Amino acid sequence: MQNSSIYILGVRIDVYKIEEINSLIVEYIKKETKKPLIIFKPYVEFLSLAGKNDDVKKLLNSSDINIADSSAIQWAASYLYGKPNIGSNIISTYFSLIFRLQSEKWRQQIVSQRMAGVDQTLPLLRLASKNNLKIGILGGPKDTLETQKELEKRFKNIKVNIWSGFYEESSESELVDDIASKNLDVLFCAMGFPKQEKFIVKHQNKLNAKVLIGEGGSFDYDQLGGSIKRAPAWMRKLSLEWLWRLIIQPKRIRRQLAIPNFIKQVRKEKRSQK
Repeated sequence: MQNSSIYILGVRIDVYKIEEINSLIVEYIKKETKKPLIIFKPYVEFLSLAGKNDDVKKLLNSSDINIADSSAIQWAASYLYGKPNIGSNIISTYFSLIFRLQSEKWRQQIVSQRMAGVDQTLPLLRLASKNNLKIGILGGPKDTLETQKELEKRFKNIKVNIWSGFYEESSESELVDDIASKNLDVLFCAMGFPKQEKFIVKHQNKLNAKVLIGEGGSFDYDQLGGSIKRAPAWMRKLSLEWLWRLIIQPKRIRRQLAIPNFIKQVRKEKRSQK
């Protein structure tokens, strides 16, 4: 099932290209296996937490597949495993961040493509439409009806069921039963980390869905029916999408503070390789 794998701060990252992982998902659905395929998309803050918390690390490693969410993970992969072998001192570390990260050849040598939600999910939904798959979303924007209408308009041959991620704990069992009744091919859990991953692990055998994906905030973007405009292509190419999100959503500053801590932890891991 897996291609090559690497570890960053103790979390397994499985190296796939977008076309590979999406084809694998469709083929898995066609197998009619009873065991659900679980896919997580670890982001910087998840890995940073995992580096300090064994329970978080265990949670992330409990998936069948972990795919790289961001260019920061591409950087960490090349910094730890790539060539040339970069030193772990502060100057070489930040040189790799400021200059080497802008080189596609260097950035993509270990993890060739990042799986930022829209990049991987948009073509997956196109495949779902082509194959008439049954899709479910738990979470995403609060206006679930508007999101459902927008997605069904964009992807003509799929039926989308959406459940709010804002539910009372006392109604969780009823929610699980309702999801299970839809016989889904893919369930995107888009409630944020770690709620979505814990929900998947806890209920994986009750949801009656063939593929379970910890999706995060992908459905908030306008490309997937949400209201948030994605960063311009030039910013994405320069690995600056995080800055765009910070500009349009200043409240994300607390989440972005995980980035310098992540860099520090990866640098420490680099030093331990010697």
